[in-house]
Amino acid sequence: RMGNSNKSSSRLFAVQILYEMELNGKSFEVIQRRFSDDSFVELEKINNQGKPNKSYIEKLVKGASKNQKKVDDLINKNLKNWKLSRIESLIRAILRISVYELIHEDDIPKKVIFNEYIEIAKFFFDGEEPSLINAVLDAVSSNAIK
Repeated sequence: RMGNSNKSSSRLFAVQILYEMELNGKSFEVIQRRFSDDSFVELEKINNQGKPNKSYIEKLVKGASKNQKKVDDLINKNLKNWKLSRIESLIRAILRISVYELIHEDDIPKKVIFNEYIEIAKFFFDGEEPSLINAVLDAVSSNAIK
């Protein structure tokens, strides 16, 4: 289960926003406007999580976007037998946000980040996807030289 905290729901939102940015080629600002407080409340009900923290969502989404080349390189290096471009785009969004957070948030325990994004993957998928996320994060955190 995902932690019941605003960071948890912020991460879920960040993944969905990044996914939609890629899908529709829209900017963070445009998509964010659509995520009104009503939709926050709706998602909270579904996810049973705290209220998302808008500035943390923005930090994750913009950070992952700005550093996309570095993040993608790291993911590709650590994706065994896969190419990031061939992966389902929602998984790609989860990987990009989680790897960004893993390498840029030193004050959050790696284990917490792992668990959160594995749970997010489980929220959307019931196949191999959560273990793919786990494997990549594990590899990135073992190999990443800050």
